[in-house]
Amino acid sequence: MILNRYFLKSIFSYTLSISLIFILLIVSSRTIQYLEQASRGEINAEVVFTVVLLRLPEFLELILPLGFFLSIVLTIGRLRADSEFVIMEQAGLSALKTYYLLLIPATLISIILIYFSMVLSPGLDAKAKSLLESESIQDSFNTITPGQFHKVGGFIVFARNKDDKGLQEVFTLQKDGDAEKIIKAKTIKLSDNKQDLILKNGIAYSISDLEKLEVIEFTNSTIVNNHSEVRAAISSAEIEKGTNSSIWSISLVMLIFISVFIALPISKINPRKGRYSRVLPALLLFSIYIGLLLSFKGEEESNTFSFSVIHIIFLLAALFLNFNSKRLA
Repeated sequence: MILNRYFLKSIFSYTLSISLIFILLIVSSRTIQYLEQASRGEINAEVVFTVVLLRLPEFLELILPLGFFLSIVLTIGRLRADSEFVIMEQAGLSALKTYYLLLIPATLISIILIYFSMVLSPGLDAKAKSLLESESIQDSFNTITPGQFHKVGGFIVFARNKDDKGLQEVFTLQKDGDAEKIIKAKTIKLSDNKQDLILKNGIAYSISDLEKLEVIEFTNSTIVNNHSEVRAAISSAEIEKGTNSSIWSISLVMLIFISVFIALPISKINPRKGRYSRVLPALLLFSIYIGLLLSFKGEEESNTFSFSVIHIIFLLAALFLNFNSKRLA
């Protein structure tokens, strides 16, 4: 019983430590990425920290399996390098019992991943996307540099000059389905609601899908920034993600349990080679495994079949590693 607690304590300790390191790396990387987008006026800088927090469960869906896998490799490697595992085997810790003990944290992590992927992540991801799409038009407008093309809301803006009153000598491009609208105006500024653009003294060229050109001269015109299409696209994506979340959850659970049968034989090392000699090969193998799963995650029709093939391949690899490990023992 003492050996069991000692072994499981090492597994949980390594899993927590590795997961914490990777989550800090990913959070830092994503924060920098969002801040770069905010500096370009693509998203509102005030929502960056909130979006990163909302994405944490989605990050943990990948980090926890990796942390658990590496914890097995590091724990077994350390115990073998220190010759502790030999004593534990003499005390009755067989390969079968080791697998039995590893199923305890594997089951616990699987439950957490199912909750994240099926319950928590879809709702939080939708909120994060909503915050990212509700960009500040005012911030985008303020970051426009004369002589460069910029995206403001749903249209492209180019201006020759800029002063306190707004932009001068402006060119805009707006797409509405297959139709395109090109506007050339003398000046452009933000409306009072800070969401729409007011153009003065210009010409609008409208090209429809029938290749019919319409030319309209105007003194004052307003471009309304409509986010309804964006919201509809987000809603559609949420529905698709909800239907595929169960498939992805099952795939994550299979990843956890198959990785256990891969990690144990691959962590068997010669004490003279050092405890970390198998970390790099194990990390490479797991990266290929989870990378293949992620590459097919977005496939709507073939993901079930693709996931099944990938899991079968790595299950066979796990059986081969276990068989080869017993043969060489």
